[in-house]
Amino acid sequence: MNFDGASTAEKKEYDIEHFNRRSSTYENSLDQRLWFDRFQRRLLNMVEKEYTPRTVLDVGCGTGRLLRKAKVRWPIAQFIGVDPAAGMIENARRLMPDAKFYVSQAESLPLSDASVDLVFSTASYNFWQDKEKGLREIKRVLKVGGRLFLADIWPPLGLSRFIPRFQVNSPSALRETFSRVGFQIQDQRKWLMLWLVVTVGKRY
Repeated sequence: MNFDGASTAEKKEYDIEHFNRRSSTYENSLDQRLWFDRFQRRLLNMVEKEYTPRTVLDVGCGTGRLLRKAKVRWPIAQFIGVDPAAGMIENARRLMPDAKFYVSQAESLPLSDASVDLVFSTASYNFWQDKEKGLREIKRVLKVGGRLFLADIWPPLGLSRFIPRFQVNSPSALRETFSRVGFQIQDQRKWLMLWLVVTVGKRY
């Protein structure tokens, strides 16, 4: 799809349909093993070992792969995943029936205020239609002291200037948006070999 001149609704519809088409093969795709698994393990390792969340949310959870890894670390926690692609959620429910999964977007989370201890979002931020609204929603559902670990694609060496969708994922842009929404920035790391920038925000 050529996004030039496309409306926000058209872009959203295209993205959701794209991931619905991929949902049947997404779980066993090569990029899961070569890319997602690598950075999801690294992301989990960023969480302090003594930290024990009671409720963990993954925004843009796909088939729930990250949540299944998190359950190994925190077996008694409650796990929640949201994704706008119904096909992804159908598979997530099948693979992790003891978790809660919702067809929903970052901008409208179906959760109560201050109900979550820890939020992850991995490689989904650039698909959000209203990124600031999505971050405000995450802040709303986080408890005071809760943390958001957001990892997303950031093409290095200035390549992002040629990919408009990723321009908002630069480290400085992410820090500015986190601060504007009201997160206290705890950490930010560039994983250049994985083309990712990870930003950690704390609700205060």
